[in-house]
Amino acid sequence: MIFLSFLSSSTVLAASEPGTIAYRKFVVYYGWYSDHGGKLGSDIDRIISAKPEFVISPYYTSTGQVNLKPEVFEKFHSNGIKVMVYIATGNAERNLDSVIGEMKTGFGSGADGVMLDEVALLQTQPQVDYYKKIYDYAKSFGIDKVVIANPGSILVSEKVMSVSDIVSFEHQWRLAPHIDWFSNYPATRFMGISSNDITNVMGYKVDGEVAVSDTVEAWQSGIGYHFSTDAYTGLPSWFGDYQSGLDDFVVSGAKLHELVVKTFDSEGHEIKGMWVEVKKNDRMVITGFSPTRFMLPEGNYQIGASNYQNFIFDKWQDGETAHYHSVALSGPTELAAVYKSELADFRIDSLDNLGNSVKGMHVSVSRGGSVVAEGFTPLYLRLALGQYTVDASSYNYYQFARWDNNFGGTSSTQVDLTQGTKLTAYYTNTLAGQIGNDIFGCSGTQYNSQVAGSLLDGGPLAGVLELQMRKSVMASSGCISSSQ
Repeated sequence: MIFLSFLSSSTVLAASEPGTIAYRKFVVYYGWYSDHGGKLGSDIDRIISAKPEFVISPYYTSTGQVNLKPEVFEKFHSNGIKVMVYIATGNAERNLDSVIGEMKTGFGSGADGVMLDEVALLQTQPQVDYYKKIYDYAKSFGIDKVVIANPGSILVSEKVMSVSDIVSFEHQWRLAPHIDWFSNYPATRFMGISSNDITNVMGYKVDGEVAVSDTVEAWQSGIGYHFSTDAYTGLPSWFGDYQSGLDDFVVSGAKLHELVVKTFDSEGHEIKGMWVEVKKNDRMVITGFSPTRFMLPEGNYQIGASNYQNFIFDKWQDGETAHYHSVALSGPTELAAVYKSELADFRIDSLDNLGNSVKGMHVSVSRGGSVVAEGFTPLYLRLALGQYTVDASSYNYYQFARWDNNFGGTSSTQVDLTQGTKLTAYYTNTLAGQIGNDIFGCSGTQYNSQVAGSLLDGGPLAGVLELQMRKSVMASSGCISSSQ
């Protein structure tokens, strides 16, 4: 996923410029940004002064008026704050077209993502499919669009991680670390909220005294995003003190150091978009795409560089060959991973049952269920090393018979491409056999090879003309009837 906030066990850093990220804050605000006259209220300025990573708000007011007006988007965006549109899903029972319609309106107006409320626990496949369609639709507006799912319960299936970028446990955030799959994901994937929105839901009143401690506790337990408030429909009177308390925590926190990770090919050309992972004590704490820059507390980390398609990790620029590079971070540090592009020649030929080369037979090559190449034989390709599926098609008089590496007779075969490879498909030439048999029955001479040669040199029409010519000769000699 593309959400790149850093999650530490003890530090928090308010949002500043992109790249210098430790913890970022967010705000839930279901109130109205402007009055009946259209004038923006003071809450938007209070939110901006807090410098959250994003704010969650409904697009419309309860009376159907537009809440997220262009000037609201402009004001947030100009201050580096993303806007997530609140959308209720009714536990996967709300009409999907209505949900999609709200998303389209929000993204069309400039939204950076959506917060899906009333998310089902995803215990059934239809529920998973419902949210997968929503997730895919959001990403159709850009891979950077964020999808937050709020089931509000730790009983939600782990499948929620495949249909969201962040999952909100809302008021149950303290229980989340006890989920058996919780530690499989970086803290940036989790969100929690402390509020009085439901009476006594926290077991205590959330006020200015506990707001900071709740947020810090959540961060320290691996919940990357946490927000304390009174009610969702407005900002509490202690909102400013709450934000100041978090700023004070930053000042007293551990010193942060810059880690830059870049990726290059073997010729020194920079590669962008390679997946980078940072672990601490075998737990993922942050991820990103190269080139990327993280702000991390002093300590020992493992920095991982992943392979992608034909880009294969070779080594780190300092000579380290392990995929995960150990770093004792105590000051500004830069790492560079070097990749080699491993490709192999792949040739696909086709022959008929008489051993003659057949040109122009269609084949397709797939990897991971997606077609990566297709064309007509003889086909010459250069592909990344790996496993592929090759499919051949029959055409007119040529019926697929077998692959030279597979005698099962199926038109699909698997190839493990580890070096230059040649693959041959064999076809039965049905027209050549028909012509040869007709003539052989009369002349006693086997013409299959000769007729097949004409077919391959000039195409099926040449074979038909060959047949007609030889039939005419046989008919004139009285060997066969002209109507045969």
